[in-house]
Amino acid sequence: MLPTAITSLIALLGISPNSISDPRIIFALMFILTMIYTQRRKNEYSQFLVSATILSALACFISKDIFYASIFVAFFHEIRRGLIWDLPLYTCAGVLFFTIYSLINNLLIPVSNIIFIALAGGLSAALMESIKTETDKRVLVLIALATTFAIFRIYIPNASIEALTIAFAISFLLSLMALKVNIADESGLMSATLVGTITILFTSLKFFAILLFFYLVGSAITKYKYSLKELLGIAEPSGGARGFSNVFGNSLAPLFFALNYGTTGEEIFAFAFVASVATALGDTMASEIGKTANNVYLITNFKKVKPGTNGGISVIGEISAFLGCILVAFLSLVLGILNLEYFAIVVFSAFLAIHLDSFLGATLEIRGYLNNSAVNFLATLFGGVICVLFAWY
Repeated sequence: MLPTAITSLIALLGISPNSISDPRIIFALMFILTMIYTQRRKNEYSQFLVSATILSALACFISKDIFYASIFVAFFHEIRRGLIWDLPLYTCAGVLFFTIYSLINNLLIPVSNIIFIALAGGLSAALMESIKTETDKRVLVLIALATTFAIFRIYIPNASIEALTIAFAISFLLSLMALKVNIADESGLMSATLVGTITILFTSLKFFAILLFFYLVGSAITKYKYSLKELLGIAEPSGGARGFSNVFGNSLAPLFFALNYGTTGEEIFAFAFVASVATALGDTMASEIGKTANNVYLITNFKKVKPGTNGGISVIGEISAFLGCILVAFLSLVLGILNLEYFAIVVFSAFLAIHLDSFLGATLEIRGYLNNSAVNFLATLFGGVICVLFAWY
């Protein structure tokens, strides 16, 4: 605990209004601490101290509050207890840091902004705590905090505390229900809460409804002939419960388009959001239903392969993919996110991106260069990008 406590104090020195707060001095202090501690005591804190030193070096060039906040909040890993405790613990630590930073530097940072950034950081840190891994979680928490704080210092929603509370409550409660019925695991709960809260704050409940529709239908489709897929050894693990990897793989691209729509107001990003989610649902339906097909062919050479093979396509899978695209686009049309003029573009873009997913699965994923979540992310990203390109030209 002592090394993280010292780094936390050094981070606080970095936001003080006196001369010692020079980022170069803070970096020197962090570097000296790391050298002394890691050379004399090679133990579990070494990776954390090196990571903290690297972040303090970045603070010399980029907004220092982001990195010092990450180092300060990461200390609270030492008193973690569990899911229900970790989220408020990390969030309160973030609120404490940014409040102190605002007060001693005479900055008028809105309370709602402080709470939003702290909550986003708290969710990302709690997510890292919920992941089962042999990697030092102090490092994971530190990197997650730095990344989250950096992103949301750029994208700050114009929302009140009440709106933030409502957005978080809706996302957390629905994610908790998903955990209870085995649609998501603990890491899925944290990541879905983060994605849902941000989507609602930057856009509206309509956009959140599109994401929710994807996860509900996607989870239901996963159960389709699950016993058969389990018998064949190609069923999703844990009964199909979504973890953070699955949530982020399918949601980061839609979230990117939602953020840009919320900050620019450009309608094209709303259409790209729909196309991205349509890609996710179409791909999920194609995969889960296609696994039960008798005749599956590899997309690169159309040779017959076993059901469940990465990059495999089938007639029923193609129909399912197209249906998934249609369902998301139709719901978006009903909710007023999408207009009839761009309906076909969204459906075609998503359907095309699904085949890109299959191509990546048959080439890069099958060779181990990409995992399934990375392929899903690229496919959903390209679904939105293709939509933007078609809409522009």
